[in-house]
Amino acid sequence: MKSNIKYILIGGIIGNFIEWYNFLLYGFLAPIISLLFFPLQNKTIALLFTYSIFAVSFLARPLGGLFIGYLGDTYGRQRALIISLIMMLIPALLIGLLPTYQSIGLASPILLCLLRILQGFSTGGEHTGSAIYVYEHAPTTYKSFWITTIPAIVALGIFMSSATAWIILHLFKRTVLLAWGWRIGFWLGALFCIVGILLRLKLPETPAFQQMKKQLKKPIPLSLIFSEKYLLKNMLILLLLSSCWGIIYQILYVWMPTYLSHYQFLTNSKSLAINNSYLLLFSLCILLAGYLADKTNRLPLLFIACSLLIISAYPLFTWLSSHNLTKINCAMLILSVIFSVYIAASFTIMVTLFQVEIRYTTFSLGFNLGLAIFGGSCPLIVTWLIHLTNNNKAPAYYIISAATMGFLACLLLINKQSLQKK
Repeated sequence: MKSNIKYILIGGIIGNFIEWYNFLLYGFLAPIISLLFFPLQNKTIALLFTYSIFAVSFLARPLGGLFIGYLGDTYGRQRALIISLIMMLIPALLIGLLPTYQSIGLASPILLCLLRILQGFSTGGEHTGSAIYVYEHAPTTYKSFWITTIPAIVALGIFMSSATAWIILHLFKRTVLLAWGWRIGFWLGALFCIVGILLRLKLPETPAFQQMKKQLKKPIPLSLIFSEKYLLKNMLILLLLSSCWGIIYQILYVWMPTYLSHYQFLTNSKSLAINNSYLLLFSLCILLAGYLADKTNRLPLLFIACSLLIISAYPLFTWLSSHNLTKINCAMLILSVIFSVYIAASFTIMVTLFQVEIRYTTFSLGFNLGLAIFGGSCPLIVTWLIHLTNNNKAPAYYIISAATMGFLACLLLINKQSLQKK
């Protein structure tokens, strides 16, 4: 029985490792990709174009979440999770084979954009679907701990993506790197997808979905979400929480290597090494925070995390922009610990906002809308803010805005007593 539970947990969360490795490898290799697909004289403008495609791929997430979420609520969580990995396999393989601007001109960035959109479509159903799958299998007293294994494995996937980028940048000479070295990471991602698909073929369906299918003869129409007042309020809460999540996650663990290399003048390899260290720390902190969330009320933890982010963002970005490695490391340490508490407290709340029969569709739609609107555009916006204000501490204002969204969600959650309990 224990081995079966372990297999369910591993099979449920492994797709997040694979999908986020594939999805964010593009972000870590953005300085190289910008040279190959947007060969402009102004490196900042080329980087902005590269991040624009990054943002566009996030816009596909809500559509992917809606489509895969519908499949998950209609045909089962397990089948939907397999489909999400199949849809990630195709663009991962093709990006690794894609000719650059020098070979086929304007067609190259257009094809890159289309493949990134397909990646975003796929990712829209994975993160939320695996959270639901794990939550519906988890023991009652360990719901938060089980569900925090998902952002923890996401962090490991991003770490693997970041580490792969670091190895590629460190291992190859510049001529080899620009010629074909950058492609290796995407080919490795395609291999991960195949392994994940084979693993998920043997996963059982969740007990909650099986019970729901016995009681519900036909699917609940999607229009219900927009007609019931309490569901609209829950969707607003979900949008606020996921927007905060998306902005801060993107700044700390996706855009940060670019910030350290492009604005703090650290080498690409050193910037990625710092990022890798704190991704590992974050994955450990979030598991501890998940255990804490099971032992106490989640809502007060969420209030505390949002308040600390609002108060500390600007002082900590002063350290991040100091060109001092000790201060940079201290700032990343503090932000990682605070943000891990936010994720652990908010994730279980988000999953439980909707009933089983519409959970996959609604959670995927709302969560991915928040990430698409604010998370996907985040690297583009903070890069533009620095360029506009000539102030390297400008991203702190965006973190403060994000944490304020989370704080507003807390206020809306005060009357939801069931979500505050263990």
